[in-house]
Amino acid sequence: MTWYRAVHPFDTAGRLARFALGTVADVTDALIRGLTAAVVDRMDLDELVSRVDVNRVADRVDVNRIADRVEVDVVARRVDVDRIAARLNLDAVLARVDLVVLTKGVLEEIDLGRIVRDTGGGMADETVHGLRARSMRADQRVNRLADRLLRRPDPAGAGTGAATAAAPADGDGPPHEQAR
Repeated sequence: MTWYRAVHPFDTAGRLARFALGTVADVTDALIRGLTAAVVDRMDLDELVSRVDVNRVADRVDVNRIADRVEVDVVARRVDVDRIAARLNLDAVLARVDLVVLTKGVLEEIDLGRIVRDTGGGMADETVHGLRARSMRADQRVNRLADRLLRRPDPAGAGTGAATAAAPADGDGPPHEQAR
């Protein structure tokens, strides 16, 4: 600091004013804090809160903004599902459900008729195929029996004895023999 600045009246006055304002601000802050604490200590907060119109305050609350800030996973972890289920009256819930309408809707949605046709058709095809194969084997046996009784020669030319005796009687032979 120079000699001029130290003795110049305006510069000195400015420094004193800044110092005084800073000190006054500190004292004022301390005084306000002390007075506020004393006033709050003497107040009946229950009576003060009873004067507040809660509905008016609630009308000003932005619920969507609050909901956006809620972490659903954190809330869900705190929910005791077993406790909720224990309190649930299932008879009352089921009494409110129209089971006939629900069943009809489910049956229409899954198209039970088509499923029965598809699965039944597949089973019918297998049954018809099996019956045809057994019918063919039965025809072959009747033809062999008739050939034996009428003493006709074996059409395969292998003789009547060995080829006929070697054929399985119940149709459990290899597939290429069953189809003949």
